[in-house]
Amino acid sequence: MIAQLYTAYLGELYGIVFFKTFAEKYSDDSHNDKWQTLIKVEELTAKRLKTGLEALGHPCADYDQAMAEKGLADAEKWLSLPWKELVDTMVPWVAPYQQRYQQQANEATEHQALFTLVADHENAIYDYLLAEQRNEENSLNVLTAFIKKYA
Repeated sequence: MIAQLYTAYLGELYGIVFFKTFAEKYSDDSHNDKWQTLIKVEELTAKRLKTGLEALGHPCADYDQAMAEKGLADAEKWLSLPWKELVDTMVPWVAPYQQRYQQQANEATEHQALFTLVADHENAIYDYLLAEQRNEENSLNVLTAFIKKYA
């Protein structure tokens, strides 16, 4: 169980670099607030996971070279996509993670709060992307609700 949570923590480190790459390099600056909000979701989740894992005796580095390189490489593959195509590409990419983390949270017999955090985080990102796909004006509300809940 701790291994699953640590894998999720590494995923947050990946996500931070992934979204920061878009915030810094994406051609359409009109989406920068969205990138910044996604970064906050990843950073908040990483911080809370790190605190929880370290309390369980599992140390967590603040940086992982392999995850940073992967996050950068994956973001750079999609930097040239227009917003709609990017969102349409990200929805099916995020879906399996959303399903896996929700299933882990549903099946967890210990460390329920940490598993719920991970699932809530991925659900927020997935629901946000679906709202973007539907062109909903208040799509960021999904992410800001997560931030308010866990800040």
